[in-house]
Amino acid sequence: MKVLKLISIIASIIFLFGCSSSKYVNYLEEHTEVIQITDSLQFNSLTDGFYKNKLFLVGEVHEVETSPRIDFAMFTQLNEKINIDVYLAEMDLAQGYYLQKYLEGSDELELKDILKEWEVYIGSISEQYRNKWIKMRAYYSQLPDSSKFKIVGVDKIADFGLLKKLLKEKLPTTYHTNIPTDDDTLISWSNNQLKVILELKHLQLKTKDISLLKNIQFNLSNYPKIRSRDTFMYENFKRYYAQKKWDDENIYGGFGFSHTLQAYENTIAGKIKKDTTMPYFNKMVSINTLYIDSRLTVDSSALPKFMQDKGKKFTRFKYSQDNRLFMYIKGIADYKKVTRPNTISLLKLDAEESPYLQSTRGTKVKKLITIWDAYDIIEGTSTTDYAQYLFFVRNAD
Repeated sequence: MKVLKLISIIASIIFLFGCSSSKYVNYLEEHTEVIQITDSLQFNSLTDGFYKNKLFLVGEVHEVETSPRIDFAMFTQLNEKINIDVYLAEMDLAQGYYLQKYLEGSDELELKDILKEWEVYIGSISEQYRNKWIKMRAYYSQLPDSSKFKIVGVDKIADFGLLKKLLKEKLPTTYHTNIPTDDDTLISWSNNQLKVILELKHLQLKTKDISLLKNIQFNLSNYPKIRSRDTFMYENFKRYYAQKKWDDENIYGGFGFSHTLQAYENTIAGKIKKDTTMPYFNKMVSINTLYIDSRLTVDSSALPKFMQDKGKKFTRFKYSQDNRLFMYIKGIADYKKVTRPNTISLLKLDAEESPYLQSTRGTKVKKLITIWDAYDIIEGTSTTDYAQYLFFVRNAD
């Protein structure tokens, strides 16, 4: 009986959510750009209205092979068109600092040592991610000064060793022996001693180094107080916005999918959008990514045992957001209808008279078995409250 009941539930989901809707398909046929997955990624359907935004966020699933490609392509296209001033990185302050030095040509630290403690674990070991930064370095080197950008890490501290190295580079040698080796003691020291040191009038440091050290102190002192990474990233963003005068800057950020959802109060995107002290309520855009018939590589320990590749540290398995057991997005059949296998497509969801302005179709998740947490849709919201564009990836290996 239990088996029959399960089959009945699955059949109901297929019937209710597995069909495409002509209203949505007709709209999407006019607002979808389809590119072969093997081709260079150039998105020609983006209009002048898109480029008038000041904050551009791309949300990805880090563990899919195409994610670094999309990130690089979207960023460089934006930089060529409007000059991006700031690249927000989902990494900590010290990692962002040394990655910027790497782009500028420094070989003091190898790329693997900058990324080794990155919170995005797959990014710390993935050849695709390292290749993205190698390409970014080559790209950066040929840019005129007017088109160069700054990487700014906004995430919670992940690499205390790198942070201590940065402290020793920026503080006068007199204070080096005072820097604790223990992480917890370092946090306490930042509150009791570093703060005092930075207030000394005779401290002969460059203004930009004083500012950097104050940001280190802020990040250290808040490390035990702010548990949420999204909140931490938002607090850093807000601080840098005021400190670095980002009012007129064009800003790009590549993040994990959930961070870029604008409708929620607990994501960095949602917090920025709802903060009336900053100008982004109607000047930001999120482009989130959905995948079907693709492959995901994850740490085996993050999966239930029945999904793990036995005896292997990493598991590679099919990832498809039309999977009716683990994650099924109501209306994903519409996206499939207007795209083709082996493509990366850009879908505009918020054009005038778009049905997505009045519906949660295309974003609401249904599942029978919970493997990953999925955000619940907020009552009274629509699909375009979460993201305004979509990358729809098919058959990423």
